[in-house]
Amino acid sequence: MRYLLFVLFPSILFSQTENQVLDPDICTVQLYLAGSPLSQPIVNLKTSPNVLVLEFDHLGDQLKDYKHCNSDWQPSELDENEYLDGFTEDRIITVENSFNTLATYTHYTLGLPNRNIRWVRSGNYLLNVFDTEDEDRLVLVRRFMVVEPLWRIDAEFVRTAQVEKLDTHHEIDFTVVPKGVRISMPQNDVKAFVLQNGRWDNALGPLKPYITRGDNLVFDYQDQILFPAGKEFRFFDIRSFDYRGEYVKNIVDKPTYFEVTLKPDESRFDRPVLFRPDADGRFVIENQNANQTLLQCDYATVLFSIKQNLPLDDADVYVFGELTDWQLKPEFKMQYDETTQVYWCDTWLKQGLYNYQYLVVDRNTGKPDLDGFEGNWYATTNQYTILVYFRPFGARYDRLMGAVTVNSSRQ
Repeated sequence: MRYLLFVLFPSILFSQTENQVLDPDICTVQLYLAGSPLSQPIVNLKTSPNVLVLEFDHLGDQLKDYKHCNSDWQPSELDENEYLDGFTEDRIITVENSFNTLATYTHYTLGLPNRNIRWVRSGNYLLNVFDTEDEDRLVLVRRFMVVEPLWRIDAEFVRTAQVEKLDTHHEIDFTVVPKGVRISMPQNDVKAFVLQNGRWDNALGPLKPYITRGDNLVFDYQDQILFPAGKEFRFFDIRSFDYRGEYVKNIVDKPTYFEVTLKPDESRFDRPVLFRPDADGRFVIENQNANQTLLQCDYATVLFSIKQNLPLDDADVYVFGELTDWQLKPEFKMQYDETTQVYWCDTWLKQGLYNYQYLVVDRNTGKPDLDGFEGNWYATTNQYTILVYFRPFGARYDRLMGAVTVNSSRQ
């Protein structure tokens, strides 16, 4: 049997590197806290082994080798013994083949930290995966954060002063209560980022403290920490191919794969808000077939469609969410069919429960239409994560001193 090899390196703050899947045969990548597949990959500096789990599939019956490198987002000045307790390399043996599935794949699992590799510095990390048959070819990138939970973050939702955004946006103010360190120059030493539903593509930051109140750092910017609220995510259920789950129109059993057609969607830009709990754009892999394991989860081509009388002028439409790594991916770009008057695309997905939305993008500027087919409503429930970093003068890396996730339903 072949193995996976990974190397852990330190991180430093704020590279432009995104989560990426660069090999078309790699599917269903997830990085989460063990036992909580909807969680964000934020882990405490001092934690139990294998609390962070990376999983992905490689399609086909050829077992692949990969080299895993947890690389800094930008080069840091730390030596290996300054950020690691253990070896710089390790091998992974959790490699399993699917069985009783039409689509053949190999499933890979990596737990961090483990008995051979443990981080000793907080900050931002990248987990890079390379093909060992061609070590220069990067095939997978995933971000995660290691936090020293020393600073308390108190956040609240406030109504924006911009009247035109009262019913469509979420605004957040927060205060940081630092402990354990001396902050000489808060404006230079401390910075914060705010993420909506774990996304980095529309993250706000770096934000400096607006004022100090005693030892506390106050981030109270009027109309700056402001996000379009969106609406609750659309969803569909393909946890079984034996029957049609919610929002599934048809399932066809092909000789070598399943074919799923979802019910056609409609624009809800000007539609009433549907309040239904969602997964804030994420997905969960699950099998509801009797007496079947996750290794018996199969794949299917899934057909998305949304009704539109005429094609949009100078704009493209994409399926969007965690299933696309929160990116505009070519395989999720929709085509317009004049006969049926719908935008459509089909893509390869594993059995599970999925959230998604449709994103309208200006063809000339590449900027998304913040209303598009979805619209915005302030009562939408989103998760907002606040990350606070500390780097005093002369330090060689950014420490992640606090992280908190709050739900907009608190407003």
